[in-house]
Amino acid sequence: MLGELLIAAGPGEWRAALLEDGVPVELFVERGDRCEAGSIHLGRVRRLLPALGAVLVDIGADRPAFLPQNEVFPRGRRLDEGERVIVQIRREAQGGKAASVTTVIALRGKLIELRSGGRGIVAGEGLSPEERARLRAAVDGWTEEPARQSSVGIKLLGSAPVEKLIAAATELLRRWAEICKRASEFQPPLRLDPPATFAAALSSALPVSPARIFTDDPASIPELREAFPGVVAQHRSEPEGPIELDAAFDRALSPTFALDGGGWVNFEGTRVGVMIDVDSGTPETGSPERTGLAVNLTAAGAIAREIRLRNLAGGIVIDFVGLNHRRLRERVRDALTEELALDPACPQVLGWTRLGHLELVRPRRRRPLTEALLEPRSGGPLVKTAITVAHEALRALRREARAQPGKSWRLTIAPDVAAAFSSGAAAALRALEDRFGRKIAIGADPSTDREHFQITPL
Repeated sequence: MLGELLIAAGPGEWRAALLEDGVPVELFVERGDRCEAGSIHLGRVRRLLPALGAVLVDIGADRPAFLPQNEVFPRGRRLDEGERVIVQIRREAQGGKAASVTTVIALRGKLIELRSGGRGIVAGEGLSPEERARLRAAVDGWTEEPARQSSVGIKLLGSAPVEKLIAAATELLRRWAEICKRASEFQPPLRLDPPATFAAALSSALPVSPARIFTDDPASIPELREAFPGVVAQHRSEPEGPIELDAAFDRALSPTFALDGGGWVNFEGTRVGVMIDVDSGTPETGSPERTGLAVNLTAAGAIAREIRLRNLAGGIVIDFVGLNHRRLRERVRDALTEELALDPACPQVLGWTRLGHLELVRPRRRRPLTEALLEPRSGGPLVKTAITVAHEALRALRREARAQPGKSWRLTIAPDVAAAFSSGAAAALRALEDRFGRKIAIGADPSTDREHFQITPL
């Protein structure tokens, strides 16, 4: 389903929401500080791990990436320490685990995907045998070095005349040639594709290309048009948007949300999975079975939407309100399965456990929203990181400056947030100062709670 992408392009951080029918279904935050899924890198083999059947590859991240031997192409190829290798991120670093990579490179366009190591054509039932042969011959006939591969698989993503498919495949092959050329000319570690821009990172993260893009910063439109060719990108000021982005993020970061009609759902993330608890509250009327079923059916739809919105992945265990009859439990399972079918990540419902919990699994690609913006506090709930609050303060300051142009400003914040402006958020602060044409006074107040700040005109 094609949707709209709504972007708040702040200095040093972009926040975005993918909307379907005006409702946010996925949220994204980009700071240019990660190796996102789908990005391609020139790495160097750091260490062999025979016992794990894998190698560690230095791609310039905080931790070496994990490359399983069964993801090395061609099959049976053995890598040596110090060897250069082109890899693509399969799963981002998250939960204390390194990024997982593969040497089977996939380049994806709007109509076609090319994958090294394949031979056939996936999908494309609408093509005649002659058209399939023409497309196959166009890919096999590519001879430009150094991108010539022994075999390239073709996956069709949409229907189009064979001439357009051949043109799309040729463009992807040309892009692969440029990637290989850069890899041959530079030393690892090096990011090869796409360029390290916020727009490119968003393009890699989105499950589908949006129909339209709206951004609150007109200066970001050229970058968006380059990352999303053929998609209309327009300026729309923040108050004109269909949703309030900050409110959408705050709701998605909350560990609890209320259900329509009563009851609520609680989320608890752990290192090994996600626990979701459904509570019916204390209704005054109705039988326990009828109340439990009604709450569970409402919760099934809400949980499916929240899983996608929060980007929860891996093993997920749901503790629905207890139901004694198997027939009622299967109604709840069927309702959840139907709602999850709308998720492009294709989660799978595994079934009920003997403890009465419903298990499912969702593929891991991007880090969860909570991991991007929150951190654990000793003996307490998750709290916003200092970097998160620093960017939040800059967004609020930019709104104040739009309302009162020409003023100078002082930002009073907690000491650890002030420290972030000297490290991870330093570039964002400088970018906003350049936009204002004046310095922003930063004041650290030990009595200020981390998540609070004060903006004062000077």
